[in-house]
Amino acid sequence: MHKKRRIRALFKQYSIHQYGMQDQLDHELERIDKLPKLGLLWVEYSAYALGVNIAPRKRSSKYCRLTRIAVLIVNLSIIYSLVAFIMENYMISFETYVEAVLLTFQLSVGVVKMFHFQSKVESCSQLVFSTETGEVLKSLGLFNLELPRKKELLSSVSLILLNNWMIIDRQVMFFFKIVCMPVLYYCVRPYFQYIFDCYIKDKDTCEMTLTYPAIVPYLQLGKYEFPSYVIRFFLLQSGPLWCFFAVFGFNSLFVVLTRYESGLIKVLRFLVQNSTSDILVPKDQRVKYLQCCVRLFARISSHHNQIENLFKYIILVQCSVSSILICMLLYKISTVLEVGWVWMGMIMVYFVTIALEITLYNVSAQKVESQSELLFHDWYNCSWYNESREFKFMIKMMLLFSRRTFVLSVGGFTSLSHKFLVQVFRLSANFFLLLRNMNNK
Repeated sequence: MHKKRRIRALFKQYSIHQYGMQDQLDHELERIDKLPKLGLLWVEYSAYALGVNIAPRKRSSKYCRLTRIAVLIVNLSIIYSLVAFIMENYMISFETYVEAVLLTFQLSVGVVKMFHFQSKVESCSQLVFSTETGEVLKSLGLFNLELPRKKELLSSVSLILLNNWMIIDRQVMFFFKIVCMPVLYYCVRPYFQYIFDCYIKDKDTCEMTLTYPAIVPYLQLGKYEFPSYVIRFFLLQSGPLWCFFAVFGFNSLFVVLTRYESGLIKVLRFLVQNSTSDILVPKDQRVKYLQCCVRLFARISSHHNQIENLFKYIILVQCSVSSILICMLLYKISTVLEVGWVWMGMIMVYFVTIALEITLYNVSAQKVESQSELLFHDWYNCSWYNESREFKFMIKMMLLFSRRTFVLSVGGFTSLSHKFLVQVFRLSANFFLLLRNMNNK
């Protein structure tokens, strides 16, 4: 028995020596995959609540079609009620129905996003799976090389990935808290209004008001209404929740995917910076080491193209609608100043949510672009001039390919960046001035 254990231990040592470090990289990626990722979990739940299963390995898609049908019917009913209110008050003043217009746009964009991501659910789920499991970094062949300090190299790569996931969680959960504010306001407002009307103002007759201005159609059958007032009330109550799932779920998905991509580029930059290090990479292994770096660059490029194809056109819709919403919110703020600070606080929270929504797209995309620009300099700044001809040739090729940075386009017209973000806010401000001048006339 003791002899068998000894043979197993020797075989295990041989296996670790032969395949150990590559297996350790895979094990490290599996360990990171099993770590709790609160931000990504809420993103998956939000998409699942709309009937879009972006993580099929974790939960079943059995009832997703039924969920989408129910969500579509409810959202279209709410949109119809909002449009009915707008048409009823169209001739009064814009201030009367501006809130209904804002919610109509928000719900409509949510429905468009639901259908868009459902049509590309396979690509979406593949990207989420690749992001969570670290498929891009698996089987690179890097740790199969005879490197003297593999453990230090592995710990550095692991540290970059862990820090990147911490940043992702912080950003996503911060956006989660911001989006919750207007949702809580709309859900709680009728109850506080009821308490105020019935117990503070001391009215003889008081009733529960609707969550926001809308005209829900119903049939009057004698003394009964179909659907009843309670059903109509909770139908409108669900509107902010659907807005939350669409705004938080799909926008945060973009943050997760792009921030993870920037983390992958950081890993590649670290590897390239140490490609000519005498401590980490012996001279006879540098060509093979650089080949692994080139392979990783190709995988990141493919990963980036998948993100580009998934979000290319929906970003155009989001940016267009966000500029209109910001314009209307600016107009609403200018009119609320004369009403009171309570309404002002609510509109400001709504404004911050919409502004942060469009800001996250541009900031996350800018992070990827900035990291890819730094990668170009890292290829050039390594000591390639003292290396072999094959090493120099690969560096020249990578300089050629890296000159085109990783950018995310807005429907093929322009790219997401800090500059584009400023242009969106400037366009919204110009529309606001035009709208205010038209209303004054």
